[in-house]
Amino acid sequence: MNRSFKFLVLFLFLPSFLLVVSSCKTTRSALKKPLKEHGFDYLYARMIENQIDFKYLNAKFSLVYRKEKNTTDLRGQLRIRKDSLIWISLSPALGIEAARISLTNDSVKFINRLNKTYLLGKYEMIDSLIRTSIDYSIIESMIVGNDLTQYDVKKFKASIDDGLYRITIQERSKIRKYMKRGEIDTKVLVQNIWLDPETFKIRKIEIKEMGDDTKKLEVIYEKYQPVGSQWFPSEISIQIVSEHKIQININFGKTVLNQPLSFPFRISKKYERLY
Repeated sequence: MNRSFKFLVLFLFLPSFLLVVSSCKTTRSALKKPLKEHGFDYLYARMIENQIDFKYLNAKFSLVYRKEKNTTDLRGQLRIRKDSLIWISLSPALGIEAARISLTNDSVKFINRLNKTYLLGKYEMIDSLIRTSIDYSIIESMIVGNDLTQYDVKKFKASIDDGLYRITIQERSKIRKYMKRGEIDTKVLVQNIWLDPETFKIRKIEIKEMGDDTKKLEVIYEKYQPVGSQWFPSEISIQIVSEHKIQININFGKTVLNQPLSFPFRISKKYERLY
């Protein structure tokens, strides 16, 4: 599997592949009063109430990818049909399209136009690269700043952490209606979510294996931007800690909701399949 594909796949996790407040940005230094304690049910309900809701999403973005001493800059376009399809087009700065990615609930597709190759596979292909379980729900949720839509909530607790509300959810299992025949019951072992105490938007997400801090996925939502009457991430920082430390910074530009979109993905017969 070539280096270009590994980079582009890692960028997604994020995740595209993934998200608010220069206007909506709140800072902990601005909070003068101690936070009122709330239980998990209250905090979780407020988080769900304030999540972005859409059928279609279309956004432009720029991305900086850092791994060890290497840095890559890209620009792209993101299209999402909620809960079913993520489409990403990637280009070098001021360049023509270099790659196109399509993610659904059960498939990963990738075209590398620079070397005329493509890949068709499942999420196990991505898992093997970042050494942890990733699926469609995790990717979409990270991009838009929402909670996992396809996972249940069992063991949980709520607390206050450095001026933010923190909810911890353990052993989240995929809801049965989203599981396919023969699929192993995917679990997110530990998920920590930090909420803004004023907007109840997610400020930070951390997913890791219980008792193992050597593998971790962390997403920080630096800012949100208004899109209609809702808020969508405008600056996201993603850190993947596994065999290598990877840092991804994404800045979203113009974002449009609920205008019907096309998701073109045609593979030339002249391209070579790598996987």
